[in-house]
Amino acid sequence: MGWWGKSADDGSAGRILEAITGLKGELGKALRDGFLELRRQNGELREELRELRRTVQDVHKDAAEHRRETEALRQELQAEAAARREDAARREDAVRREDTARREAAGTLSRAGAGAEARAGTGDDRADLGAVPDAGTDGDPHGKRLEKAAGISAAELICHRDTWAFIVEQAARNAHFRVPGEVTAGKDGATSVVVSGRSLMAILTALNAVRQQGRAADPGDCALARKFYDRIAAVVDTVGPAGHRPQAAGHSGHAGHAGHSGAEAPQRAVIVIDDRPGRPAAASSP
Repeated sequence: MGWWGKSADDGSAGRILEAITGLKGELGKALRDGFLELRRQNGELREELRELRRTVQDVHKDAAEHRRETEALRQELQAEAAARREDAARREDAVRREDTARREAAGTLSRAGAGAEARAGTGDDRADLGAVPDAGTDGDPHGKRLEKAAGISAAELICHRDTWAFIVEQAARNAHFRVPGEVTAGKDGATSVVVSGRSLMAILTALNAVRQQGRAADPGDCALARKFYDRIAAVVDTVGPAGHRPQAAGHSGHAGHAGHSGAEAPQRAVIVIDDRPGRPAAASSP
């Protein structure tokens, strides 16, 4: 009986040891698996953290780029606003200068008209006959001619379009010149332009400057300036206050524009730059 009991105890102890050994193995395996899982999860967390850092860096770069673009846009808007202010200031200054020039021109016209009326009211025999003093008799014929042009409200200029282009090129630099709003085209390239007395002053001034340059200027420019100046001066020299009878000037084909008869109101001055061939001499009979 004692031997049998001892064997039973030894068997129980062996089974217990085997169970403990199995538990230890299972526990070790579970711990190893747990550590491996934790290590794997830790690696995934590290990768997610690195990805998050890269995302944050990209966001910082985008924010910096947006700040640079915003700053560039702000500077561009400031520059545009400054340019607009400068442009507005220039336009305002130009309007102010033009208004000043207009008032000065109005004063010049008023003084010229008053002087013409005073001359018309004198007891000069030539004035009584309706004649107008020749501008060339004064010490400064060109200045006298400008005064006469200042008194003209509107004058019609008839010439070729190339002639008008040359006149515009020369007179455009003068502050008193104003390009007419309408140019009427005719046959053979002819044009009809209505210019103000102020623009006529500018044209005479510009042409006079070219014709006085002598050899320093282009011979063609001088020839054109002399011819056009003389044609314009021939008409301007005949004008005077309303009521006097202007002398005929310009091309005979347009003389009806420059004259008037009886009690009719005087027509506006007409300047014609259009030379035509003279009448051929009649052939003698054999």
